[in-house]
Amino acid sequence: MKKLMILALVVLAVIGSVNVSLAAGNKDVVGSWKYEVPSAPYGYEKGTLVFTEKEGKLVGEVKFADGYKIDMKNVTYENGELKGGLYVDYEYVSVKVKIEGSKMTGVANTPEGEMKLTAEKQK
Repeated sequence: MKKLMILALVVLAVIGSVNVSLAAGNKDVVGSWKYEVPSAPYGYEKGTLVFTEKEGKLVGEVKFADGYKIDMKNVTYENGELKGGLYVDYEYVSVKVKIEGSKMTGVANTPEGEMKLTAEKQK
């Protein structure tokens, strides 16, 4: 019984440390990012990416220049790489970017093809 209690405590400690390390990494992403996708259709080429953390998980939304907002799906951040996606006009667009400091660079994969995405974190 004593061994079982010790094992349970060790497992809880490991799970807690993993959650803390994931949450600490999310701090690199959390906030507002002004983005540009020059080759995107008019109205979608500029806006803001907003990332928050809920229950240790990243959530995001895209705010377009006209004020329209779309929630992002499956947002993950690991090893400096952010991934996620969203539905734009009933079409799924996946996003994959690298974050280095306050800069984000990568691509949005759309039905029309791959489009370069850049963003800068707002203070």
